Amino acid sequence: EKGAASILAGDVEESIIMKAKAEYQDVPQLELRLLKSEEDKERLWTSECDILSPCAYGAVLNEESIPKINSKIVCGAANNQLQDPHAHGELLLDRKIVYVPDFVANRMGIVNCANESYGRVGSLDEVKDPAILRHLDPEWESGVYRTVRRVLDLSKAEGIASNKAADRLADECLSQPHPIWARRSQEIIDSLVRDRWHEMTSA
Repeated sequence: EKGAASILAGDVEESIIMKAKAEYQDVPQLELRLLKSEEDKERLWTSECDILSPCAYGAVLNEESIPKINSKIVCGAANNQLQDPHAHGELLLDRKIVYVPDFVANRMGIVNCANESYGRVGSLDEVKDPAILRHLDPEWESGVYRTVRRVLDLSKAEGIASNKAADRLADECLSQPHPIWARRSQEIIDSLVRDRWHEMTSA
């Protein structure tokens, strides 16, 4: 919510709305709506805003919904947002809507899963692991911020849909050999000692 003049969010589950109201009661610019009908969803979806963030169902960006979007940017956490990646990525491009592809915006979920094979630094309830935190560092070349910039810059330079640009960059990454993590085991051991893991008792 940093720097946002207003935030409008909705959900079809009343329990989720109530939980969010309790958790974010100190955020005055947040308005939460219970979406009881298709009309409620339509009003939320077509609201004039800077950023539209689909964070639930997939295939929500399609021939019916994209013409109704009243935002400059679409960037959300839902998977497979484009019903037809080819046609609907092009439709967003034609409407000059900046689209951050879902697998670029929500990459931290798969990053966390992929890194599990290397072990974890720190406890599960806190993010202390430098291997995770670096992805959120705007200065790291392979971090979320710079990856988004590369995707959008390539899209603009070549006049192609941003999802196509992201696919191309992903293919380039897949062709590179996996780097060896030096001292990773020692980092994990040090974190366990630092957190006094050996003194913890299992429930």
